[in-house]
Amino acid sequence: MRRQASMLLLLATLLAACGGQQAAQPTAAPAATAAPATQAAATAEATAAPEAAATSEAAPEASAEATTAADAPTCKAGERLFSHKLLETAPLCIPENPQRIVALDIASVELLLMLGKTPVLTADWLLQEMPLLLPQYAEKLGTIDNRVGYPAELEKVALVKPDLILTTSDAIDVKLASAIAPVVVAKADVYNDWKLGTEFWAEALNQKAYYGEMLANYEARVAELRAALGKPEDIKVSVMSVTSEVQSLWMPDTPPGTILSDVGLSRPEAQSLVGDEAKARYNASQYISISKERLDLADGDAIFYFTYASTDPATAAKEGDFVKSFQQDPIWLKLGAVKNNKAFFVPGYWWRSQSYLLANLVLDDLFTNLAGSKATTPVLAGR
Repeated sequence: MRRQASMLLLLATLLAACGGQQAAQPTAAPAATAAPATQAAATAEATAAPEAAATSEAAPEASAEATTAADAPTCKAGERLFSHKLLETAPLCIPENPQRIVALDIASVELLLMLGKTPVLTADWLLQEMPLLLPQYAEKLGTIDNRVGYPAELEKVALVKPDLILTTSDAIDVKLASAIAPVVVAKADVYNDWKLGTEFWAEALNQKAYYGEMLANYEARVAELRAALGKPEDIKVSVMSVTSEVQSLWMPDTPPGTILSDVGLSRPEAQSLVGDEAKARYNASQYISISKERLDLADGDAIFYFTYASTDPATAAKEGDFVKSFQQDPIWLKLGAVKNNKAFFVPGYWWRSQSYLLANLVLDDLFTNLAGSKATTPVLAGR
């Protein structure tokens, strides 16, 4: 009790010094670089020409220069020095065998669950989506009672007395959280490819070998799908999200886009641009919002479209009703893929496919809808 009281006192002092923390609660999903915001419409839409589109967030620059060996901290017994190219801070000492972990990134939560561990705390939006995305872990996720908000409410984080915090910089006040426990902060790059995020968190948890097994399994399934498709490069696949607030094209450098690239599938020309090329045409990158009048940009040999998952009944009903009305839009019905029955409405794991299990669910959909078969290589089971 004395240690907990001291920690809360220190936290209160830090909060007062910094003017307090304003916690923002997202309505459905955080407006992070992981995906386009669902709670606000785009500032501009593609209308008469594809050159106009919504903004998207850019990955933040590294917040600290590389630390030399001489500058590295000396870790005490039971700790180890963690350094990684995707670590946003300087190298830091973390527990060798952490027991009470706060995890605020979807790939980190998934990895913990696969390792047979349950985080002591995670973000509300993860608890709203993950039971639907990974129902096999719904019971474990249901045991996490103290929901923490987004960004994380530091008082709640302190109360669970973590020994390690896994996060991205947008999910918590890193400086203040560091007074509670060591904070491993991933660069925003981990949002874009499940391999980047999972490898990073696996290293932070001393599970590099386990990540190697996951990668080998994924690559075997990708190879099997490539063989089943014959010439995947001949298939142009469109990817888009559909919500009551905005419809967005998802470019090659988004989580599902990287999976399509791994398989060797092509993208329609309008969805083939990354980085400066995308910004030059759309004034945006990664997630390009379009109006219904420009749904022609969403056409392809096949279209995979989706909305986000939510356990909130009102939100799920609202988005479900919108998708039904969208599917009857005259412009949508004129698209070639729609007329050829090649437009596939897929679950919300496409939106959050920045983790190993969710990426493999995307592969399953590609097997079913493009190859007309199922993978014979099973997904690696959790421990």
